[in-house]
Amino acid sequence: MTCHKPASVLNATGAVHNYPSPKDPGALLRSISEALRDKPVYAYIVTTIKTKCPDHQLVQEGSAPNFDGGRITLCTCKHKDRATFSPTSDRDDPWKNVWVAGFTSKTEGPSRSLAYLMCVERSFLSQMELWHALPSSCREAKCASRSARGDLFKPKRAARDADAPFNPTHYYAPAVGRHVHSTPENPMHWHQDIRPWGRSSKPHRLLLGQATQSYRWMNVKMVLKLDAMGISAHHRMFASLSEFVANLQEYDP
Repeated sequence: MTCHKPASVLNATGAVHNYPSPKDPGALLRSISEALRDKPVYAYIVTTIKTKCPDHQLVQEGSAPNFDGGRITLCTCKHKDRATFSPTSDRDDPWKNVWVAGFTSKTEGPSRSLAYLMCVERSFLSQMELWHALPSSCREAKCASRSARGDLFKPKRAARDADAPFNPTHYYAPAVGRHVHSTPENPMHWHQDIRPWGRSSKPHRLLLGQATQSYRWMNVKMVLKLDAMGISAHHRMFASLSEFVANLQEYDP
């Protein structure tokens, strides 16, 4: 029998923040308001979340998603998808009220376990914009200068340059060798978290989950059905949350 631990995270100050972790698809659907059940779901593979024995714990070894500070954010992975996808017709914020679901890879045991789910409150065009929108306790908990897995980069004094929000020199760098995106082999890897994506120079929108509609599982409780995403696919859009939940099944070790 799997021993389930409470779904809580520690921020940089040591405060505990709890995220709900319904035990099965039915309980998950019941916990979500009717108004949000018809919203689309972007489901993808989180390669940095690993399953650890003996209790099938779900452990984040990367920086995205980030669970610190009491809010879930997705800022430092899936740059292309966040820059080019338009999951809704909202021109101002195509990610607003879109569900984002993260699964472990097919090579983990069990395969494609549900690790987190959040409904996007809103998205931001730059690290600078998101930093100033969050309360200080939240952004400090996520700060890459303080946390090895932080996904927010602290801006320096306001600059007048038009490209300031997308210029890494306008942010404090994480310590080399102490952050997952600033290793001795690739100390400037974090620059791609600041700059627009690719040759198109499109901003990759930074996603902030709603405070009351964000979930995290510390141990495996649900998995995606084998045929729901395809053998080699890394992401899929579901038309609604109800359709998404119908493709989940309770994990029975």
